[in-house]
Amino acid sequence: MALRDAGERARGATVFVTLEPCNHHGRTAPCTDALIRAGVARVVFAVADPNPHVRGHGRDALRAAGVVVEQGFDPQAQRAAEHGIAPWMRFITLGRPHLTLKAAMSLDGSIATRGGESRWITSPEARRDGHLLRAACDAVLVGSETVRIDDPLLTVRDVAYERAPVRVVVSRDARLAVDAKLVTTAREVPTWVLCASDADEGRRAALGAVGVRVLAVPRGDDGGIDLAAGLRALAAEGIVSVLCEGGGTLHGRLRDAGLVDRVVCYLAPMLIGAGGLRAIGGVGAERLADVTPLGDWSVRAVGPDLRVEAEVR
Repeated sequence: MALRDAGERARGATVFVTLEPCNHHGRTAPCTDALIRAGVARVVFAVADPNPHVRGHGRDALRAAGVVVEQGFDPQAQRAAEHGIAPWMRFITLGRPHLTLKAAMSLDGSIATRGGESRWITSPEARRDGHLLRAACDAVLVGSETVRIDDPLLTVRDVAYERAPVRVVVSRDARLAVDAKLVTTAREVPTWVLCASDADEGRRAALGAVGVRVLAVPRGDDGGIDLAAGLRALAAEGIVSVLCEGGGTLHGRLRDAGLVDRVVCYLAPMLIGAGGLRAIGGVGAERLADVTPLGDWSVRAVGPDLRVEAEVR
């Protein structure tokens, strides 16, 4: 689209792209062909193609056509480029979606009071920013307890979006109430359930009959579904990026399994204290050597709250 809009002005130009231009036919013709036809003089890309079968092919095709090709941006732009294509890199290299763990919590790390109240810990501004996160992902992931307690809709609201993300529920036994909002709107917004392969056939069929798609995967060592297998099943359906909105049990299991790639936390200026529902449960780290290290911090105010984002190193 950039070359089309530039027209003749692209001739002799330098093109900066995040990913090495492709040199193979997929859903579209090769990017290298378009660049060569446009007559660009120089191409600078941030990251080589992660697919080992095609890495370097685009670079070589451009050079063979007389185009100067370089790799690497300045440090700040390089980090931004790598951040932007991280979901695709994870999808190609590991065969699973890139997973962002999102939590709205008090300053002392609780997502609900000891009485179960959670609406609303964070501000309307933070909630709107959370909808922007949803709009940028292929799927929104929650656990069955979150559905039972909060009965969420998990749609994108109050922000522009191109397509609704798939709503995915982890439910080992395929137990979802037929009157849950996710179930009653399943024919309007795609709704999937990740259950164990030995889950009751009748419950699976009942969900399918009302428009919920059921994906069965093996159980893990803890008796729940194998979350790594579940993410691979989503990738097989074309899901490249997932936003996990918990709750704490699912967050903890994903952390324990090493499946979290990015964390986005909205911190409200309040303290809930003892008995509050923690944002991340699970087994947890016994030693400091077992913690999940984070890097590339960014912090900004969103209304009265703080938005903290970090990448898992």
